[in-house]
Amino acid sequence: MAQKIFSELTNLESRHILFATIKNHKSIQDISREQKIPLSSVYKRMESLKECSLIHEKVDFSENGRVTRYYQSKIKDIEISITKFDPIIRFTKNKLMKND
Repeated sequence: MAQKIFSELTNLESRHILFATIKNHKSIQDISREQKIPLSSVYKRMESLKECSLIHEKVDFSENGRVTRYYQSKIKDIEISITKFDPIIRFTKNKLMKND
């Protein structure tokens, strides 16, 4: 799992998504527009970030019953070091994360 997380964190789009969602939940459309990342790429990266448990997903319903998903980073920052060919990844939990 550490290798998968390391691989995900080396992806520039994934890092943009994580750090764009530290303070608030955002929809995929908002992330795409703000970070200038194609929607298809945001969807793909979001699935990988969820698999790695790096992002929180919140489901909300609009007045017309439409489902909207919002995402927020579970981490505030990351420290990566490599010793004897193995990556060591340290996370700081995002204390701004809203679990609603």
